[in-house]
Amino acid sequence: MGKINLSRVILGGAVAGIVVNILSYLLHDVVLKTQHEEMMKALGKTLPAGGDGMVMWLVYGFVWALVAVWLYAAIRPRLGAGPGTAVKTGVVVWFFGSFLTAFLMVNLGLMGWSPLQLVLELVVSVLAVLAGAAVYKEAV
Repeated sequence: MGKINLSRVILGGAVAGIVVNILSYLLHDVVLKTQHEEMMKALGKTLPAGGDGMVMWLVYGFVWALVAVWLYAAIRPRLGAGPGTAVKTGVVVWFFGSFLTAFLMVNLGLMGWSPLQLVLELVVSVLAVLAGAAVYKEAV
């Protein structure tokens, strides 16, 4: 087993970050915007507006993507290179990043259970990791 190619992890993370940020914007600010506004209204709050909130989400998306591609690179020698391993990685990062977070938020009464949101976030996660994994190569 070779070492992880850090420069390719960063490149793959950047690609995955672009994908996850664009798709997450479409998902949360277009498709689920009304649902999110209603959830926040029920909590007596409004959705944050302005550049500061957007910067936080963009940074979050790129950090998430970097970790996801790093995880892909780490498990690739064991499960094999390619889209199958990328999909598995996408499911794992979705489980820990989206599913468990939603589970806790529902338990705390901060949001309702949204199977649609979870399924769409799974699709976003898998597509982003597939994009990042496509540019990852082992060091020569």
